Amino acid sequence: MKERKGFIYLAKRPCGKVSAMSWDDAGSEKENAKMTYEWIRRGDTVERVEVFEGDPMPEQICYPGCNDCRKAVVMP
Repeated sequence: MKERKGFIYLAKRPCGKVSAMSWDDAGSEKENAKMTYEWIRRGDTVERVEVFEGDPMPEQICYPGCNDCRKAVVMP
């Protein structure tokens, strides 16, 4: 059985790309709350994911200026 490494928060843009992540470490509650608030405020979806030894880390593939999100958002 794989050893549990902990949890991470993942921020995903409307296009589904990962834009940011943060480890959910003990003592970081205020910092994580502030970051997740900012991610949600900019329109990201935030997930808390359990990570095990040997799991690949998510690739942060969304970058400033990426236009994929504009294509994913349907304008009224």
